[in-house]
Amino acid sequence: SGLEKSGWKIRTIQRIRNPKAEKDAYNEWNYSKFRLWQLTDYDKIIFIDADLLVLRNIDFLFGMPEISATGNNATLFNSGVMVIEPSNCTFNLLMEHINEIESYNGGDQGYLNEIFTWWHRIPRHMNFLKHFWIGDEEEVKQKKTSLFGAEPPILYVLHYLGVKPWLCFRDYDCNWNVDIFQEFASDIAHEKWWRVHDAMPKQLHQFCSLKSKQKAQLEY
Repeated sequence: SGLEKSGWKIRTIQRIRNPKAEKDAYNEWNYSKFRLWQLTDYDKIIFIDADLLVLRNIDFLFGMPEISATGNNATLFNSGVMVIEPSNCTFNLLMEHINEIESYNGGDQGYLNEIFTWWHRIPRHMNFLKHFWIGDEEEVKQKKTSLFGAEPPILYVLHYLGVKPWLCFRDYDCNWNVDIFQEFASDIAHEKWWRVHDAMPKQLHQFCSLKSKQKAQLEY
């Protein structure tokens, strides 16, 4: 796989089904993230979701306690970047309540917020959302756009919401095509992802290319 070729250590896990999810829904298996707490050969883990782009070194987060994360608002954290401390005891706690707890967003993020009601806030530059909120003033939009494109980077981690850049053509952010996704659209952030892609070793490019079916859907 691409991860192995780039030096990652791969571990096969048994997936955990979200009991509240519909069959074949996007969130059916996202409780598999709970397996992170079983990696007890590590004292601490910085978890990074697959739709995030790390732009600067974030090793200093290893000095933070569990759970450290950016806030979505005053009370809820975003599970895209988390500092966690593996523990079988914590894993068992997560599994013990899996049929009881209602997740506010239907996924792991809502569930984890119910379990970890205490958490440690880190600056939002550690997990900056590619998102223009409805009601953002033009000055705010321009500020975000400048952060997306800054060289050298100002943001540490950029979180790609909506349609992902590897599922689009390289010169166009597909979020523009869907009304409800346009708040996630940014040609500057899209271009940033592709610049990082192009800087990777060429033998890894194949793992980020569009499949023929995906390409046909885009062209349609």
